[in-house]
Amino acid sequence: GRVLRNLDDMLRRALGEEIEIETVVAGGIWNCLADATQVENAILNLAINSRDAMGGRGKLTLEAGNASLDDAYAAEHAEVTAGQYVMLAVTDTGSGIPADVLERVFDPFFTTKPEGEGSGLGLSGVYGFAKQSGGHVKIYSEEGQGTTVRLYLPRTRRPEDSVPEGVAEEVTGGVETILVVEDDEAVRATAAEMLKELGYRVLKAKDADSALAIVESGMAIDLLFTDVVMPGKLRSTELADHFRRRSPGGAVLYTSGYTQNAIVHAGRLDDEVELLIKPYGREALARKVRQVLDASSATAQPPAGTEVEPRSRRSVLVVEDEVLIRINTVDMLTELNFLVAEAATAREARTLLGRKSFDLLLTDVALPDGSGLELAREAVARHKELRVVLATGQVMEAMEDLPGASWLPKPYDERALAVAVGTWPARSDGGGS
Repeated sequence: GRVLRNLDDMLRRALGEEIEIETVVAGGIWNCLADATQVENAILNLAINSRDAMGGRGKLTLEAGNASLDDAYAAEHAEVTAGQYVMLAVTDTGSGIPADVLERVFDPFFTTKPEGEGSGLGLSGVYGFAKQSGGHVKIYSEEGQGTTVRLYLPRTRRPEDSVPEGVAEEVTGGVETILVVEDDEAVRATAAEMLKELGYRVLKAKDADSALAIVESGMAIDLLFTDVVMPGKLRSTELADHFRRRSPGGAVLYTSGYTQNAIVHAGRLDDEVELLIKPYGREALARKVRQVLDASSATAQPPAGTEVEPRSRRSVLVVEDEVLIRINTVDMLTELNFLVAEAATAREARTLLGRKSFDLLLTDVALPDGSGLELAREAVARHKELRVVLATGQVMEAMEDLPGASWLPKPYDERALAVAVGTWPARSDGGGS
């Protein structure tokens, strides 16, 4: 309930004045075991999709309440475990979703929107978050009547983590110049405002053609921050190519909720591509922008007249079949200064493990072509010094044959991930979310 109330201001800025927003929070609502930032992103994601479905005008209803999913419901939905959940719902008065499309809305990067229309994520983002959290998503829609998406997150009896009033996670800004390219006026204004608050100098463009004119003007730009999907003949990837030729030391950061294969192929980001998944909050934006700028600076300005020392960064192989979970995990590990390789299946992981040595293996337990546990056992048998982290939403039994392995409960945030891989001191209180 608190998360919904805290989102009110951001939602009104992102959705515009012509959408009425109603928030309904039931009394006595339970706590759920989920990262608050990821919950906010999921709700904002759904709200932006609803805005697009309503054409920028209509009513959006947000609900939060308690729910129990019984054995009969679980029997009809194989991925559901019967039990108590916190239910979050987003309802719009939009155009609705055709029945044949409903079957595909949770596919990664699937969208029915023509290029340049809308800026929200595909529903796969919410599905991935729910699955990682041990939860469930149910969508109800009727053409011409609107859509309701219900997100069920498992109840926890642990007390809510509290942040002392006036204390917030420190975010680092800068003084560089950033060109923000975004066709959605509300999203563009919000991103520019957040970047200005972080100290950056901000230039804005509504499409790739307008941005190209700024780039070709010769103005010094440190970072091109561009949406992937925009209207016009010039594609965002072509704009990025022009920018790199004009500013060899400049950095490029893409943002999108769906990519239509512009920078993602076979479920993977193209090499050397940086992506910030929509929707994003101030902290996520600040971290990613700073990471990309710092990496670009380090690459473009090696110490003159000195030999470059060998890399001391540790290497990690991430094995995760859920595309969005894998992208987020790779992103967080990169921020933690790891050299990261990724695989979507046990077969791909075995191929990579056969080609090179890694310091750490982080694998999902349930992979589409086998067990992550078996993969870890094989890897440790071949590479005795390999550390293993097992990521799962289920409680793990004792792992006698993997005595050095760590357990990373899903869902996890950057702090939990850092503790599991050994870069952050563990807390003694074990607070929940």
